[in-house]
Amino acid sequence: MTDNIEYFKCDVKRFDTIDTEILKIQDKLKPLNDKLKELKKKKKDLQDTICEYMETNEIGECKLQDGALLFKESKSVVPITKGKVYENITIFFKKSTEELDNFNKLSVEAKTEKIYNFIYEENRTYTEKKSLKRI
Repeated sequence: MTDNIEYFKCDVKRFDTIDTEILKIQDKLKPLNDKLKELKKKKKDLQDTICEYMETNEIGECKLQDGALLFKESKSVVPITKGKVYENITIFFKKSTEELDNFNKLSVEAKTEKIYNFIYEENRTYTEKKSLKRI
């Protein structure tokens, strides 16, 4: 029983030593992390300005001393949420009565395809992202 207590005490001391060392390292890293955060914000602001200029002036690449910056545009689909599906179905069924009369005449498969296309293809939103890539 006393052996277990001794092991326990030893483990607690080791834990305390490691925890203290972690705290000391975190204290040393804090100024660096703060500086890193500040630099990343400045970089993001500059990237926005540079991308805007490059887009306006149709510049695709900017030479650097040790490489180049490429202007990239990407377009991605915004994920559909349950709320957005519900909203799109509501919009679909608020269409004019003439459109709904035509819809009601369709087969189940055709109705399904029409609703699916309305939700997933016709009413999708996209986001465009402009960025710089260093090569």
